[in-house]
Amino acid sequence: MSHTNITTEAIIRPFISEKLNLPNRTVMAPMTRGFSPGRVPGEDVAAYYRRRAENEVGLIVTEGTGINHPASVSGASIPVFYGEAALNGWAQVVKEVHEAGGKSCLSFGTSE
Repeated sequence: MSHTNITTEAIIRPFISEKLNLPNRTVMAPMTRGFSPGRVPGEDVAAYYRRRAENEVGLIVTEGTGINHPASVSGASIPVFYGEAALNGWAQVVKEVHEAGGKSCLSFGTSE
């Protein structure tokens, strides 16, 4: 019986392209958490994403985030990407991730 030698070397190699450079190829998939009371991401949300960046996730894809449409989200704790409070909350998330040396992108989602 032969065994294949599986390596994770490709995952830890940097990803370099014309518009995006990442320290590795580890990508955090979007996971809706429902921890944004009033649909506004707060300090705990920013800290959550910062911890991922501090632990060298190459690219963080945020949780599903609603747009300004009634069918966009159904839960009162699902974050949105409109309104001054929510946009300020997301700005803090970006600041925390960048300060930790990470990169992130927003995931728009719908619950319908």
